[in-house]
Amino acid sequence: MNAINKQTENGKAIGAACRHSGRALEDCFRRNPRVAKADIFDGWKEMNEYMLQKKLDIVPPPPDPVVQRRAEPSDKDASKTEARAQTK
Repeated sequence: MNAINKQTENGKAIGAACRHSGRALEDCFRRNPRVAKADIFDGWKEMNEYMLQKKLDIVPPPPDPVVQRRAEPSDKDASKTEARAQTK
């Protein structure tokens, strides 16, 4: 029973954090597929009511990290590198 309560509270905390950061409820569901949607919604709703009551603004989250791929050398770059290696 204690584990179920922790899961519920975790879902509520996630929902509240999503609302506080200004994320849409659908985005919150998509970002947390393993968490019960009902728990996320409860937390989001509670935080929404609290923020309206206290007249709080959202706190924008930091941007999502961008995954950068290593640039593969093009054919021109490869030929230049080979030419430099041959001259040395």
